[in-house]
Amino acid sequence: MKTKDILTIATTALGTATMTGTDTNPTAATIAKPKLVANGIEVTLSAADGREFKAGDQPEFELRAVNTLKEPSQAAICATLYAERPQDLMSRMIIMPSELWRQEFDFALKANETKVVTLAARTNLPANSSISVSLSQVVQAAANPGNAPATPLRLRGADGIVAMRFSTVPPAAKTASTVPAVGKAAVIAASR
Repeated sequence: MKTKDILTIATTALGTATMTGTDTNPTAATIAKPKLVANGIEVTLSAADGREFKAGDQPEFELRAVNTLKEPSQAAICATLYAERPQDLMSRMIIMPSELWRQEFDFALKANETKVVTLAARTNLPANSSISVSLSQVVQAAANPGNAPATPLRLRGADGIVAMRFSTVPPAAKTASTVPAVGKAAVIAASR
């Protein structure tokens, strides 16, 4: 190797180490937690006790509602758990998610009040499925509010937000490298 090559390698290694070091940038992009805002109440969903769910579990969630207004507010919220099995690559049929569990809540919060509710889905999570939990605002039909069934609010075809998504598909087994040793030797020899 020549001195020029060693200098190039050292410079590249130093640059790479600098760029991949610890990022202390306070303005770095972060992923925001999904939240539903209904009548000034911000509603978020998380797994109870930070659990990770797997097939056969009965999931529990924490629903946090925060009134961001300076006056009392109320909202009806619906949490729905959906499961969708993986798409068969040979099928032309679109797989629709199936509803596993649904629960509605009425929140009446004072100004700047926070309320946390624990939700226990009384169903087992199916294996090999993509699971999602959605939150939507429930509104009464205006014509006859006393007898009308509650329906989720639909804005432009969307049904609230997807507050959480996870999978019960087991991770794929790691496989050995598929590059043959002859190919590696050829690459090394050609790079000199």
